[in-house]
Amino acid sequence: MQYPYNLDSTLSVLIQADLQFIISTDLFGNLNYCNNKSESQLQLAAVQQKSDLKIISLLNDADKINYRRTIQKCLEDISQSQTVCIRSIGDLNFKYGLQFIVSVVSDETLDPIGFLLIGQELKKALEYPVELQQYDSLPYEELKTLLGNQQILVWMIDRNQNCKYANESIFEKFKSSPNQELGKAFLNRFRFNAVPETYKAFEKHLQDKKEFSLEINAQTIAEQKIWLQIIGIPRLDSNGFFEGFILYGTDISVIHDAASSMKKQTELISILNKEYAKFKKLASISNQGILITNTINQITWMNEAVTNLMGYRFNDAIGKQDFQLFCGTDTSSVDISYIKSSVCDITSLHKEMLLYKKSGQKLWIEFIKEPIYDENNKFCGFFIILNDIQIKKISEKEIAQQILSLKRMSFIASHEIRHEFTKIMQITQTIKLQESDINVYQQLLAEIEKSTVRVNQAIFELNDQISFATSNTISLDAFLNQEIEEILLIDDDKLVNEMNQMVIKSVHPDIQVKVFDDVDYALSHIISNPETKRKILVDLNFPHKSGWYFLDEYKKIGQPWSVVILTSSLQQDDIEYSKQYEFISHYMTKPMNIEQLKELKIQSASRHQLA
Repeated sequence: MQYPYNLDSTLSVLIQADLQFIISTDLFGNLNYCNNKSESQLQLAAVQQKSDLKIISLLNDADKINYRRTIQKCLEDISQSQTVCIRSIGDLNFKYGLQFIVSVVSDETLDPIGFLLIGQELKKALEYPVELQQYDSLPYEELKTLLGNQQILVWMIDRNQNCKYANESIFEKFKSSPNQELGKAFLNRFRFNAVPETYKAFEKHLQDKKEFSLEINAQTIAEQKIWLQIIGIPRLDSNGFFEGFILYGTDISVIHDAASSMKKQTELISILNKEYAKFKKLASISNQGILITNTINQITWMNEAVTNLMGYRFNDAIGKQDFQLFCGTDTSSVDISYIKSSVCDITSLHKEMLLYKKSGQKLWIEFIKEPIYDENNKFCGFFIILNDIQIKKISEKEIAQQILSLKRMSFIASHEIRHEFTKIMQITQTIKLQESDINVYQQLLAEIEKSTVRVNQAIFELNDQISFATSNTISLDAFLNQEIEEILLIDDDKLVNEMNQMVIKSVHPDIQVKVFDDVDYALSHIISNPETKRKILVDLNFPHKSGWYFLDEYKKIGQPWSVVILTSSLQQDDIEYSKQYEFISHYMTKPMNIEQLKELKIQSASRHQLA
């Protein structure tokens, strides 16, 4: 049978324990609930099916009078419970009788809707419930049996929060004795060990005199820390006055420690996920190629910059060794040995190496490789950074060439010119000492002429060397663009394109010129032919996608060939804004002329090869 009214946790515990008689009726006394103990021991199972059965009909005349008086007192003050003693129920007679605590059941508006009877059979003639007189005894033998459960810690404390009872489980758990528990202030066990906020909550629950449940940590006599789940149920005397608490405790140290450990792991995972998300975001926008390997040096992750730099996509790289992927025919065997040694020895590596793109093109790379460790200092894999140092290597080569040129200039100035100059000086001195003879003068003048020719040639050679040494060929722009295979004209004005073609052909007849009036087509051509050496001239103002759009997209491609802006715009803002693009070498205004074209110092790659 289901209890018909609102069921609080205290009553639920009593019903489940089945240690007391629990009966309920409506306002008219009709029986509408009895627990298993009532059904079996009071023999109510056979009569409870009658819907109009009244509890009073089961009582004798004397008990009826007492019961009616009790009901009347309850209705006079519905907040107070009343006690009634009944000698018999139905055909059952009890030697010392049954003692029931009767209370009114109210609805949400506090209007009475029924009665609740909670009782037990008396073992001796008593007018009132037993007061707890001894520290080691409980008022009810049935409750004492229940509290013998070794897994449950049970205290009974009085209204002053002094411990009146502690079961054997408490002495065993806390390594204490009755003298250390009974008669002592209960909260002292928790005052100095519990988390302050938890202790204050515990103290407030006891002061509120209401049922509660909380987790709190304590310490045994042996200073072992434990966590308890404590349920507190208020105790009331026969007149309904607060007497203290029954406290049920369960050791949840293992559960709490596991939950705490799981919480820390969850927090750590959350932090790692956030940091990894930050790393991926930063790595994805980095111009540096970044790769991560596992403990056996197999690539497990890489950013988009690796694809832009080396041409390999993720599916090409996953599971491969770094030296298998990037090293080629001309890669130094010593450098490859360094990489393999760093893997075996789990050490750092920082080298400049000649590696290979997927296309087979050689590329100088700054190769940085660092081992990765977790928070427990356990090796997890390698972190690899690839930096393009092609410009640096080209610059180093050019500097070496310039040094040779400067040495050549020094030789021309100090030897060849000086030799011929001293010869001329010697001849002029000799002429002064010679007698006037036309044949001698003619011979000397012929020698002077030869020397001046040689000086003139040396000056021209010196000028060429100076031009080379003082030019900006040390920059990638000049080095790459002096020898080109094609020129791209990107402009939506077809007439301008035709005129520009004529100017270019007049200066560079053997260089191919490609014209695009749409930036998307131009970008597609560049992407399809990444290895072609080219000079790009682009207009800024287009009806749809502008020249600025082209520059932004070209920047993403990562091509080494420089771009010339050829525009009619003279706005200073455009000139300043163009400076943010490192690959722009010149800002020219229309119309293009031969002088402007010569400023670019373009040299045909095919002409150079023929030479």
